[in-house]
Amino acid sequence: MDPHDASTHKTHQPFMQDDPPARLDVLQSHTKNLRERTARLVSLALRGLPQMYADGSFVHTVRAVHPDMDMSVRPEGENLRYAAIVALGAAFVDHDDQRRILGGRNAAEFARSIVGLAALSEDTGAIALTAWAAAEVAGFHAADLFARLRAVLAANEPVSTVECAWTVIAALAARHLADTDDLCLAAANRLRLAQSPSGLFPHMLPAEASGRFRAHVGCFADQVYPIQALARFSVAYGDKAALAAADSCAARICACQGPAGQWWWHYDTRDGTVVEGYPVYSVHQHAMAPMALLDLAEAGGHDHRQAIGSGLMWLYEHPEVSGDLICEESGVIWRKVGRREPAKAVRKISAVTTALSPGLHLSGLEAIFPPTRIDYECRPYELGWLLYAWLSGGVVQKLRGDETVRIHARAPQPVAQNDNRRLLFGLYIDPLRMEEVVERCRAALTARSPLLLGVLNAAKVVKLRKDPALRTSLLECDLLLADGQSVVWASKLLGRPLPERVTGIDIFERLLGLAHREGWSIYLLGAKPDVLRTLEERLQERYPGLKIAGRNDGYFADEDGSRIAADIRKSGADMLFLGMSSPKKEIFLGSFKDSLDVPVLHGVGGSFDILAGITKRAPVGWQRFGMEWAFRLLQEPRRMAWRYLSTNAEFLLLTAREFFGPSPPFRGAVTHVVLQGNREPLQ
Repeated sequence: MDPHDASTHKTHQPFMQDDPPARLDVLQSHTKNLRERTARLVSLALRGLPQMYADGSFVHTVRAVHPDMDMSVRPEGENLRYAAIVALGAAFVDHDDQRRILGGRNAAEFARSIVGLAALSEDTGAIALTAWAAAEVAGFHAADLFARLRAVLAANEPVSTVECAWTVIAALAARHLADTDDLCLAAANRLRLAQSPSGLFPHMLPAEASGRFRAHVGCFADQVYPIQALARFSVAYGDKAALAAADSCAARICACQGPAGQWWWHYDTRDGTVVEGYPVYSVHQHAMAPMALLDLAEAGGHDHRQAIGSGLMWLYEHPEVSGDLICEESGVIWRKVGRREPAKAVRKISAVTTALSPGLHLSGLEAIFPPTRIDYECRPYELGWLLYAWLSGGVVQKLRGDETVRIHARAPQPVAQNDNRRLLFGLYIDPLRMEEVVERCRAALTARSPLLLGVLNAAKVVKLRKDPALRTSLLECDLLLADGQSVVWASKLLGRPLPERVTGIDIFERLLGLAHREGWSIYLLGAKPDVLRTLEERLQERYPGLKIAGRNDGYFADEDGSRIAADIRKSGADMLFLGMSSPKKEIFLGSFKDSLDVPVLHGVGGSFDILAGITKRAPVGWQRFGMEWAFRLLQEPRRMAWRYLSTNAEFLLLTAREFFGPSPPFRGAVTHVVLQGNREPLQ
């Protein structure tokens, strides 16, 4: 039969009557026949999806032509994301229904067919969803798609929370087909490190990539997909912390659920409150919330069936509007209930007011812009997720099956990364305190994994815009820290706060103490020969028995770099301190960093001269108030006056510009594959 034939819609029988899926049983105890109502919604999806198929893919939406007169719909656009989601959902219905929905193909054939389309796409979300569908539905490892996802995570670029979560799920789905552990762990770590203390997730990773007035906002999609991803991750790797993270997020959104079961749209990740509730999307109520919360329960997390039931009932008892949201005639569920407002006005206003002060809302907006408008359209993914949410029981459990254990006997532990960074002046700065930095260094020493430290002050913020070598060296750091108090002050003014100043010389001294106490060895590279000798004498006086594996002054010719690198490697040093100025330090590290076999590398600038007693550091009181520059100005007024005047003025100007939105992140010296595309989350 022609899958587009309208007659098939009229004669199709609900498959639910004889063999109800187990997931519907969670609704058994709910009143008002909710289990049967949801079963009818699944049947509606089977009737509605065939009209959305379009030449090997799926349309972007179907929209009511004349909602005031009749409910006939017209298709618009095309969307690869939606095609992948329909494939995921259709895989759980019988083959006749699959072919009716998917243009004559079964779900596995269709999932394989769209891999080629995804290979031509620049939409990271479409790539992740297609890789997921190919693995889970067709048992096919789309190697090229996974390679592109690895490139996205490896690039020094923001990534959306939703796309990162889909990447985790795709990698999990393919674990029995290929080694995707590296990708899975990298994506899961980015999610977990971005989760706020409230349990909620921001819209972008890092959050600051959303801009000054949106960094604190996470939408509903930004919560449910991480819940689903981390719940599944916890099963695959036996990771209780991942399950706790998913549980925490689920508990927060359930606590915020509206009085009529509404799943609200925008949340404040800082305190877990609602920024703006509307629009309320039907797909949240019937598919996305149930899908994530049922996955969580099957993974061993908390049971939120009451919240699921309340959300479903909103489809039938919505206090905002009197019109029906479920249209049996057209085989659709209308998209959302929203405000009568120009250009998302309330969302924008609420984002600004809550950015200024959590919980701050303008009174009267509810009355001026009431939520009384139905959006008469329906998108394929909404019905695809509806099928998946209620028919995919057992998928989570398969992640802990014997086959997976045999193929991947090891369960890699997540490695701490620096993805919860603050985007400031085009650079990602790690919001760490000194103790945390020392612990990161200790972990790197224990694992003998490389950790390159970098520090940033106002002068570097200004200079890096004209100095490619300096910019590259900062981008290549594994940890980038705020050395200047002005950078910390600016971060707080801009709403992207760094906890404290962590100076290069203070890190140097703390690591020297660590080396002395725990027996790690150090290598000193830099300064003049006589300064280096004095420094070594002073260090031995201060840290008796300190292991100095080697040393070399900083006044060497470029052709001697390979010899010095070989000496460092041969020394077996655990830490390398470079007391050299730019760009010589950057050139040396750029050429030899990967071959030194030293876990901790730290450029300390003029700290050798200070610890050797050649130059003086500002008194502690001056340091505490960020006035070291003034102390140095008093020491060398003629040489430093103009430098500080011009640098500070330019830094203030850059901060003022940054107030209206973070500068786009600088790219590193290495060319990365960056996949741009539709960043709109699936609501």
